[in-house]
Amino acid sequence: MAKEGKKEVATAAFEKMNKRQQLALLAAVGLKAGPNVSLVYAIDKFRRDKIREVLLYLLFLILFTVSALVQRDVTNSHYYTQTVKNAILNENFPGVTWFKTFKDVSMDGDFWDYMTKVIPKYLYPEEWYNGQPFSTDELNYVLHVNRLVQAPRLRQLRVNKQDCAVPPRLRKILSVCYPSFAPENENKTAITGWPPGEILEYRTDQQLQTSRYSNGLLPYGGGGFALDIPLYFNKSQSLEFFTYLKANKWTDLHTRAVFFDFVLYNPDNGLYLSVRLLFEFLPYGQVRPSSQFRAMRLGFSTLKDYAAVLLDAIVYLFVLFYMVGDCRKLIAMGRGYWTHFWHWFNWVNYMFFAITLVHKLNFLLPALRYINSDGDLDIQQASLDFESLGWMYYQSVNWQAFNNILVWLKAFSFLKFLSAGVANLAYTIALAGKDCGLFLVIFIMVIFAYAQAFHISFGTDIEEYKTLLDAVFGLFKTLLGDFDFEAIKLINPYLGPLLFITFEVVCYFVFLNMFLAILNKSYSDVLDKGVDDPMAVEFRATMSRYLGRVRDVVFFWRRNDDLDRFKEEEDGEEEG
Repeated sequence: MAKEGKKEVATAAFEKMNKRQQLALLAAVGLKAGPNVSLVYAIDKFRRDKIREVLLYLLFLILFTVSALVQRDVTNSHYYTQTVKNAILNENFPGVTWFKTFKDVSMDGDFWDYMTKVIPKYLYPEEWYNGQPFSTDELNYVLHVNRLVQAPRLRQLRVNKQDCAVPPRLRKILSVCYPSFAPENENKTAITGWPPGEILEYRTDQQLQTSRYSNGLLPYGGGGFALDIPLYFNKSQSLEFFTYLKANKWTDLHTRAVFFDFVLYNPDNGLYLSVRLLFEFLPYGQVRPSSQFRAMRLGFSTLKDYAAVLLDAIVYLFVLFYMVGDCRKLIAMGRGYWTHFWHWFNWVNYMFFAITLVHKLNFLLPALRYINSDGDLDIQQASLDFESLGWMYYQSVNWQAFNNILVWLKAFSFLKFLSAGVANLAYTIALAGKDCGLFLVIFIMVIFAYAQAFHISFGTDIEEYKTLLDAVFGLFKTLLGDFDFEAIKLINPYLGPLLFITFEVVCYFVFLNMFLAILNKSYSDVLDKGVDDPMAVEFRATMSRYLGRVRDVVFFWRRNDDLDRFKEEEDGEEEG
């Protein structure tokens, strides 16, 4: 009889659902719709699986969050990077009566002043603040505590000269040009080297073990003319090195990029810091400085390092468990599996986990080889491209950072099971999804149209609009109130205000109100039609009963105290 009653309750709950909700229920438990599907089994399995799924995903969220935070020491990396960055990029040029730093390098003379005056002073200090000379053990340290761990490298990329396409009037005085850097234009003719009298030959990226670099204005290959500065050099020797290159015109019209790389290690926090200073010699005469700092931890040296790896392994075991579960659902449901949004979302999430894992392994394996190998080569040459290794490390961090969003967004699939109010918000987002998608397409078209207009009109004169992508970002900043209206008006007193005002009116008074109207209508429809899922209602009731039982067990002693107090009051009344 109890079994028959349970079947009737399950059938009644199933019949309250519409066709879409019934299919969603079967999809949730990994069953394919058909005449032989047991309703009692489907509903009971849903209750059991959903409770287990919610609790497991809560545990997964905790482990994933802790693992993501433990794997990277963000706070120490920040202070370490900023300390070194401020010291080297804000170091004033000696002998200059005004404040001139790395960021003020704009001509070839500034570049050589920086290399001959700032770098030897920064990388090769020889005495304390009171004039006391360093001991042998205190050399090769930056800021006294950051050890130079391999020979700094100076690398140059050059281009061939070409015939110019110039107007006929200028052909008699202009015939040769030095183009922007491109692999097909690269000059590989030997140049002045070091020690004095030596010739420096071109070496490929395989010979230098250096990778391509794409964080400048142009991408640059890993080959070039490279000189490694031995770690045993002191300040005077390094000054002699740079002075000799300057005197022999090591850079000229063929030069398009000069890289200066060095690596520091801080034993207190166990972090390596890869530093790359890039000087781009542009075809129109400017030298453009830029820098890249990458803090990373190599190998396993502390208990925290092993704990981080263990947590990461547990997280990936969870991911494997979820993948197996989705594969079983796919086999049971067939093509109907792909008709549900969250199933697509799961596989996108798994793809991000896989990409992150590939980057982690590509970083970890070379790092372990470097840590466990002999370090004698580091004295004479740069044996590892730390910039490339750091790039791989940062890619794993970036993919994992984005994956954090997906992992937490997955929690939205459980929101409707928490409470009716939270469920209404989730249903509102789902109901408004299609209209918001169409709205987003139109909004992007408008943003792109105005970005193109601002780029063409003001890109030559205003930094914020110099490229089309910069113009897009600049307009988003304008929406947040960060803009320079006077600069726009100064460039074009008629078109500037017209574009600015129409952009503000369209975005604020039209699009913003349209977006709010879409959400408001969807929320009203949810409240009016009562679209709550019957299984969500049943699940919330089941969880409420379970929590009530847990509360009764936890606070059992309190009920006993109340019972004893009631008996004492009754006994007192009888005695009175």
